[in-house]
Amino acid sequence: MFGGFTENTYFCSNFLKPEEMKINHRMRKSFFTVAFMVVVLLSSAQNPVCKDTAEHRRLQTAMWEACSQDSQMVVYDACLAFQKHAKEDGDYSAANTAWICGIMFNLGQMNIKDAYHLVRIMKADIDTIKAAKEERYLVPNMMGHVYNTCGNIPGAQKELQEAAKLIKGTRFEADDLPFIYLALAHSQLNNDVKEALRWVDEALKATERYPESSNHYRAKADAYALKAIASFKQHDYRRFRQGIAQMEEAEAKNETPSGDLFLPCARIYQILLDGDSEKALAETEKLMNRKEQYLLKCDIYDYIGDNRKALLIQRELMHMRDSITGVMIDENIHQRDEEMALLKSQQQMSRKIYLILIHTVFLAILVIILLTSNILLRRRSREKLLAKNAELEEANRKVMEADEMKNIFMRNVSHEIRTPLNIINGFTQVLTNEENTLEAEERHEIAERISSSTYQITSLVNKMLGLANESTKDLLKEAEDTDALKVCQEALRSMPSIDQEKIKVEFKDLTHGRGTTLCTHSDSLLQMLEELLENSVKFTTEGFIRLTLRNDGRMMWFTVEDSGCGIPQDKISTIFDRFMKVDEFTEGLGLGLAYCHEIAAKLGGDLRLDRTSDQGTSFTLGLPLKNEN
Repeated sequence: MFGGFTENTYFCSNFLKPEEMKINHRMRKSFFTVAFMVVVLLSSAQNPVCKDTAEHRRLQTAMWEACSQDSQMVVYDACLAFQKHAKEDGDYSAANTAWICGIMFNLGQMNIKDAYHLVRIMKADIDTIKAAKEERYLVPNMMGHVYNTCGNIPGAQKELQEAAKLIKGTRFEADDLPFIYLALAHSQLNNDVKEALRWVDEALKATERYPESSNHYRAKADAYALKAIASFKQHDYRRFRQGIAQMEEAEAKNETPSGDLFLPCARIYQILLDGDSEKALAETEKLMNRKEQYLLKCDIYDYIGDNRKALLIQRELMHMRDSITGVMIDENIHQRDEEMALLKSQQQMSRKIYLILIHTVFLAILVIILLTSNILLRRRSREKLLAKNAELEEANRKVMEADEMKNIFMRNVSHEIRTPLNIINGFTQVLTNEENTLEAEERHEIAERISSSTYQITSLVNKMLGLANESTKDLLKEAEDTDALKVCQEALRSMPSIDQEKIKVEFKDLTHGRGTTLCTHSDSLLQMLEELLENSVKFTTEGFIRLTLRNDGRMMWFTVEDSGCGIPQDKISTIFDRFMKVDEFTEGLGLGLAYCHEIAAKLGGDLRLDRTSDQGTSFTLGLPLKNEN
């Protein structure tokens, strides 16, 4: 991985510029501490694959110690030696710590340009190693720190959020995710304090999800420190002191070595709040991060009211950031020019390949079109043949159904007509035979039997004529205002004779004589009610038959209820089909309910079966009050 250094002459020649990076002894010690902290974070999750643990630790310690002195070449050599050893042993997690040390060293010195180049080389290195797939989050994480240092807050937010997304589900999530959230909070601390506090809360939630993490209390201490700093910037000094107390409590339980930035900063703010601004300024000089030195000094001078010094320090920081940003932009433009030249060369080659491919594809398409046309022609011919066969099968099925319906119809009609005719013929012979001497009561009974049989034949003929005529007739064109109450009364009068001692006929007028008029075909309505009442008479031997009339303002409802034997469950779904009989031994053709159902639909209404059981049956006929046609 660090082999990229030896191949990158720009990096080798520019990585070390001692004259630009002179720092005092305290800052060297501070940066040594932060480099140590970063490496510990990664080492806590690395794979135990190093063959020589003693050599591994020796080189790692040498790399940490190199960060505490001035020479950038010493840092480079130490990082390269450690990375080469880790890479030979296949410990890519440990090898990545060399990148982190180099990046953090440069960021601490405000050498953002070199840090930026290191991140890009690290990205290329990680992309080429399949074993480092879980560590891809390091690239946006480090780039977020680079952008934050040079003041590119939107860029820092975007990169750090991408790092948080990539780290989830990896073995690094428990140890590192809270610190990514804290980095997001830190980038917003001087821009949007509320947003910074939101990310601090996310960090605290993450620490609670991973209580077994070795960095649990260290992350909590950092979070409370950052929360206290945010409260100070909001001038909420009560919450500031509360955050400091929580920070110290978590830090007391922390057993992980740390070189945190947030705790020293929070303690400096506490010194300032306690009234010792000189000591606060002195402690600021000890900070490892120059950017934080500038920002803290601005806050201190602003707090004590020295606005002139605060403004001068702020201008110095902005000037430094602008210079760094300008260099990075210039290098990005140069790199883009090189990429464009390479892209143009690739496009020319691609154009030649493209022309060859076009000819090849054209020939392939032509062959495919010919083959497809042949297949489609054969498929269409087959589909037409199958469709014609299906039509013939459907036509044959309908013919067979019609033939079967004709046979059923002829059998039912012949039976239903022959039976009452035989009764009429037999009793007529009895009456006309002069040798027979009949009592008046006997004559009366014979007359009733003849009348009943005549009614059956008349009713049967009317039903068949009604189905034949009204199936082709537009009944709504002959609709007229009809008094539903009178139709109900007439239907009740036309009911077949019943044993009134066993069966009680009831009529309920829920309209109370008001609103009984509807626009419909009166004869059809009467025939439907007569049919429903006749069915109730057929299947009711005792109990009641009830006709109910009601008006809901839109529809007129006619309900016929009885206490008869009910409809079998296997016949309910076909009860409105033609020639469907509930009981084959009961009089009728099985046309009545089919007739009523079809006529109701033609009149814009509906006939439905409300309920049926061995306790009785209920049908409801609904017709609209107004004829919309």
